[in-house]
Amino acid sequence: FTTCVDSSVPQNVPAPPPPSCHPTNGVLSNMIQSPATTAAPSLQQPSSYTPSAISFLNKSSHPIACSFHILFKGLGFLIYMMGSKFMEDIMVTVICILLLAADFWVVKNITGRLLVGLRWWNKVDPVTGMTNWMFESAASNSQNSNARNNSFDSRFFWSVLYLTPVLWSLCFLSAMFWFEFQCFVTLSCALVLSVSNV
Repeated sequence: FTTCVDSSVPQNVPAPPPPSCHPTNGVLSNMIQSPATTAAPSLQQPSSYTPSAISFLNKSSHPIACSFHILFKGLGFLIYMMGSKFMEDIMVTVICILLLAADFWVVKNITGRLLVGLRWWNKVDPVTGMTNWMFESAASNSQNSNARNNSFDSRFFWSVLYLTPVLWSLCFLSAMFWFEFQCFVTLSCALVLSVSNV
């Protein structure tokens, strides 16, 4: 922060003399600064510090959709792992199933559409009455795909989507190994919902 005096404008107040230089030793000279060179931190300057998760999601065209893509999965897994310490097992099961059902809906209807261009619908054959589910994903190199879809979004979406059933499978195998049969309902629902998203 520096100031300058416009000498072309007549002023009633005399300009203060420049700060005098006081000789100091080497250690103190680095610690003491004159008031003219010390800048007060501005409240309007943005901080250069950003948490790593936020800077990681800055590569995405849809950072909020990426956050919601992992939000319900993470909360469901966190409740499954830590919930039995704070609540009864039946509450853990109910909350996990609700979170995983919300994740299923979010992946099918919001994050899949925004991050990779997924669309799905059902078609009923009028002759046989059979219902066929149609799924399609926008190709990343096609000219008709959304210009805002980028490779980070696609890699993030598919890697999280494929890693989730692997994680729940490991939990299921661990529960079988340790004979934790009360967890089978929760883990079965988690596996069914996460595999059906793939």
